[in-house]
Amino acid sequence: MSAIDLNRRYDLGQLVRELRLAARTIRSQTLQERCAIRDELAESLRERLEPHAVQDALGLEALGVWTDSLRDADAGDVDLLQELLYGIDTLVRVHLWRETGMPLEPPEPRGPTDL
Repeated sequence: MSAIDLNRRYDLGQLVRELRLAARTIRSQTLQERCAIRDELAESLRERLEPHAVQDALGLEALGVWTDSLRDADAGDVDLLQELLYGIDTLVRVHLWRETGMPLEPPEPRGPTDL
């Protein structure tokens, strides 16, 4: 695997971690923080995922729909934000598995101090 591939996998793995953390913590954020998280993740998804899929074009298309929904979501609707974030997290992980062969692993249990 080339250094570019390793860097790309690391970046995409980081994106998954950011999504998972946001989904877990969105309820504890202020309205302003939720707006920032929503906007930053929607932009990050558009920038960091590939513009064209080789193996999973439908998955990438679905991610675009869900990303648009996240971008347009009311930051006051915490239930919707959390549902979108967990859904996007799942779509991204499956898409990356199909496109890159990255392992498709479920989230690991976390301790009381882990976020």
